[in-house]
Amino acid sequence: MPDAASAHLYPRVLEPFSQAEIRDICQLKRLFEWAQGDPGFAASLAAGSLDRGHRDRLKQIGVEFDVEQIALLWQSPDLAREYVLNCSLVRASLSEETAATLSRFPLLALWARFSAHRNAIYRELRKRVFRVPASPAFDSWRMRRIKATRSELGLFGHYLDHPILAFELGDGCSIGCWFCAFSARKLSRNLDYRQDAGLFRGVLETCVDLFGRDQSSMALLYYGTEPHDNPGYLDFLRDFESITGGPSCTSTAVGTDPQWIRSLIAYYRGGGHPWPRISVLTATALRRIHDLYSPEELRDVELLIQTRDHRRPKVTGGRILQEQEGLRSRADGRYLDSAVPQGSIACVSGFLSNLVNRTVQLVSPCYTSATWPYGYRVFDAEVFADAADFRRAVAALVERNMQAAPALERTARFRDDLRYRTTAAGFDLVSPNQIHHLTGQTYAQLGALLAAGDLTFDEVYEAMLARHGTTPMVSVAVVQKLFDDGLLDEVQPVGG
Repeated sequence: MPDAASAHLYPRVLEPFSQAEIRDICQLKRLFEWAQGDPGFAASLAAGSLDRGHRDRLKQIGVEFDVEQIALLWQSPDLAREYVLNCSLVRASLSEETAATLSRFPLLALWARFSAHRNAIYRELRKRVFRVPASPAFDSWRMRRIKATRSELGLFGHYLDHPILAFELGDGCSIGCWFCAFSARKLSRNLDYRQDAGLFRGVLETCVDLFGRDQSSMALLYYGTEPHDNPGYLDFLRDFESITGGPSCTSTAVGTDPQWIRSLIAYYRGGGHPWPRISVLTATALRRIHDLYSPEELRDVELLIQTRDHRRPKVTGGRILQEQEGLRSRADGRYLDSAVPQGSIACVSGFLSNLVNRTVQLVSPCYTSATWPYGYRVFDAEVFADAADFRRAVAALVERNMQAAPALERTARFRDDLRYRTTAAGFDLVSPNQIHHLTGQTYAQLGALLAAGDLTFDEVYEAMLARHGTTPMVSVAVVQKLFDDGLLDEVQPVGG
């Protein structure tokens, strides 16, 4: 699903298609949703053995075409998977036989064309890194976090656009999803729009002033909470767009409240935006959603199937965090063996604020571990009293954490996910997804000091001079390179 920045490009997704084609796309989308959420239906579809009950149900939920029009799915499943479901149709040179086969199934060819077009637009967005020119110190810090995230999380890290802000409008969550990677506690209270709209608007205006409208408009109005819990959520959404100039996205696990969902759909469709997204927790919920809304109503809505028997793996964090540290428990030298799972669901590299509790944390995604059980590092934190004090809190976090170079009094050590491994030419730093090769005599000498992690940067420079005769200028330059590449630990010590 696209991220917040995709709102401006989303209308292009539907541009090449006629209204009749869009209607067919919506119906195909619905059929594939049912197949994702119902293993029995998926098995029957794959076998081409849909009974009268299946066919009647498809009619009930708005799928009007004859299923024989998609028979390629069971007649030639490998070909369908490659050219339709995996969108290879526009990338491959087709043989005459393959082209002739596909031509007999124009509905599936339409789906492949739509999916390829949509994915091309989203790939265009993923290539972008949105900077924060209004705050150079913060921008430099965030660029280091982006490099660190891509090193640590691999492919998933490249999918993130790293929004700089998230605001919780509640304390806790009423849903209690069994897989919650943030392990949200039970809902206790909400930010009251009638009383606290001024605080909300004041905080947003501060962010726009500090970071600009473009970056502020990518903020989230939830993180580990459920938007549906707050009765004023839509009012907050409207205020957010009026102040930042852009819509905040919405992901909800409450899809069976038609008034709520239709109000969200109306809000987003009015601006041509691709939301909301609905997490579907049970097959029963999927059935109700398909009964409540037509395929056309959910045209721009992603149903994210989160049933227990769905093949999508869950991030081993929060409520389902295993005590062993996953990849980090592997024997040295076997760190990168086999597939690396998605290590986090976090996305914010910046300020995570709970407006109910008046807290603001400086965070960035990382691989979930016993140390960071929610998949994001907390570098530092502040409390604030009101919108004016929020500005002070953010300024304090920037001052303490966003220097252009490592502070001399800070402990010098590598990022906590990295394993240090000596080599003949220097050393390697091994992350869950990448090996960083550092070569040269100065790196070799410096690596052991940083791996020990018991000296300040000032003491490291002194040790390099005393033990190896390396001038402070050279040592500082090498440390700065490691710092700029996001390889050094920047978590603020407690009380520091």
